[in-house]
Amino acid sequence: MKNKIVYYLILSIVAGFLILLLAFFSSPNTNITRFFDRILIVGIATIGCLFGVSLATRPGWYRKSLHKNHGNNKSNTKKIRNRIGHHPDCDRFRSHTVTINNKKICSGCLGLAIGAIIALILMIGYLFVDIPKSIGIFYLFIISGLVIIGFVYIEIILAKRSTTIHIVSNIFLMISFLLLTIGIFEITGNRMYGVITVILSFLWLDTRIQLSKWHHSLICDNCMETCKMY
Repeated sequence: MKNKIVYYLILSIVAGFLILLLAFFSSPNTNITRFFDRILIVGIATIGCLFGVSLATRPGWYRKSLHKNHGNNKSNTKKIRNRIGHHPDCDRFRSHTVTINNKKICSGCLGLAIGAIIALILMIGYLFVDIPKSIGIFYLFIISGLVIIGFVYIEIILAKRSTTIHIVSNIFLMISFLLLTIGIFEITGNRMYGVITVILSFLWLDTRIQLSKWHHSLICDNCMETCKMY
């Protein structure tokens, strides 16, 4: 598991440097970006937002779909604890859930869902609202997006967690993908660079998911109970 996390982090860091290279070493776009290109970027980003919402409501569904026909299913292990908000019903995971209308929900998934919806609304608004064409604004988008991603990764693995901060950080994670996509597209004027940024957003999101799983496994490993849900 640890080697897998290192692999994901290396790829995510490399992706971050790629974005910086595209932003600071590509020829700055001095023309107005074409509306058709905006539609393409928004369409692909919308698919990404909807995918993020689906992960928040049904975590890991795509992995289950890919492996449902494979043999050697390891899900037959006996589960001693119930799951609430897809987390074990355990005091050690109390800060990982939030109660809404007497129902416990995963705080991280709640943040991702809210963030994806906000990003979707902002992305659609981007089609019709002209952002001031000061190139410095879009460089700020790039830096802010990467800083947010780094903060989220650090926040996920902290031993002690604030539920509120966890929700807010995951909201901003989805918005950071929006900032990066718009920033790269507006700086370079190249729709393919915008598409590449959307694709890299899936990597950053998956890395966040893998870090969360690793953090969960550490909680179980350091627990004296025998259930070991992760």
